[in-house]
Amino acid sequence: MKNILIYPIALLFAAGFVMSCDNILEPSVDQEIPTETAIENVGDLNAVVLGIHDELNEFELFGRDFYVSPDVMSDNAWSNENSGRFINQRDFNFPITHSYPAGVWNNFYVAIAGANIAINAELEESGPDVDHAKGQAYALRGFSHMNLLLAFGQQFVEGGDPAHGIPYVTSYADEENQYPQRDSIQEVWENIIDDLNSAENLLNQDQFDPTLMNYYAVKGLQSRLYLYTEDYDAAIAAADAVIDSGNFALVSADDLVSRWASGSGPNSLFELAFTDTDRLATDNIARIYLDSNYGDVEITADLYHAYEEDDVRRELLSDEGEGRFRMTGKYRDELGTDNVRIIRYAEVLLNKAEALVKRNNAGDREEALSIINELSAERGSSRVYSEATPENVLAERRLELAMEGQRLFDLARHGLDVRNVDIPSGYNRFNNGEDLPYGDYRYALPIPNAELNANGNMDQNVGY
Repeated sequence: MKNILIYPIALLFAAGFVMSCDNILEPSVDQEIPTETAIENVGDLNAVVLGIHDELNEFELFGRDFYVSPDVMSDNAWSNENSGRFINQRDFNFPITHSYPAGVWNNFYVAIAGANIAINAELEESGPDVDHAKGQAYALRGFSHMNLLLAFGQQFVEGGDPAHGIPYVTSYADEENQYPQRDSIQEVWENIIDDLNSAENLLNQDQFDPTLMNYYAVKGLQSRLYLYTEDYDAAIAAADAVIDSGNFALVSADDLVSRWASGSGPNSLFELAFTDTDRLATDNIARIYLDSNYGDVEITADLYHAYEEDDVRRELLSDEGEGRFRMTGKYRDELGTDNVRIIRYAEVLLNKAEALVKRNNAGDREEALSIINELSAERGSSRVYSEATPENVLAERRLELAMEGQRLFDLARHGLDVRNVDIPSGYNRFNNGEDLPYGDYRYALPIPNAELNANGNMDQNVGY
């Protein structure tokens, strides 16, 4: 892990957690923060942790762009250019000066800065409340680095350098390491694992609130992470910690649509909440998914017709006619107050099923088959899988997690091409209408040009 001095940031407790960048030519992984008197008690510590959550809610991250883009950059969705948004994602066209990579890079590192303030704070008081807050900070730091690695690391790029992960930032005020190099992909994964393990050991299992990072969210995220690192035993164990707790269950077919419409759930382990005062106005997911004055993102006919007609999940979609389809049931409030679901119980089940299939010990595939057929049946679908294969688990995962920000990374994790499925005539498609082959340099975003200009030790990704 690196101790790095990065980005001048102001911390204002009266506002909760406010960060601003004074100089665009400073490297954005800089974390020079006046902390001598910033955190004096557990109340201050909790204020910083709440601020980290709020940073992840920014529209460049899970408030909209980073959540929506992995589906637009896949066979699930496309941009109709209605308001000029998500065109570059649809086309896999990212100049090194483009705002999307810059927004993802900068805002995740701002969240990491907040996590490092919390983790490194030295308080006179101690106890379970301090441990829980620091556990949340460890988890949010690991989670933020994980998303940066998925977006910018070279693990899915043919010819990509395995040394080219991302800088893993764990503290500040180290002037000798102000301009960091990238850690290797393996080192980044190991550091993420360490942070989530630290979080697990500090978090109070009984202190569960799905709108804040918590013990079961960490176990769920571990079940996801270990699929990427191919540690299937660990993925199964993490999933079982959630499943065996008895605290979660699948939402029934009768309740699924209404639970999504409620603005929270269904059965989230972790979701980011918005209030009337901190919502993102027009820059929210619903306004980009619905047929609004934005309405740029439509789903593909390929995704719509992947559902059986009796599958209640199809009721979350709408047939707009003339071969046009939308996701209208998962994010509905154009004012932007719907909570953003980060990890749900259904995903944990699917993570376990995938790990079982890939581990392939005696009885594993039978158990995985039971999981995906149970999920399909609970959604009212007449589809019954005859065997558990990686393809079938991925197919069920696509149906359950559609438009929840995971499809591109799921395809990449399986080493699959991005299929260029048909969209209405008159609209552009990526890669001149051909599939994007796995290993293409565009499976990773470019390192933002401002970061390269500020940091001579930072290397650009292959192909840019």
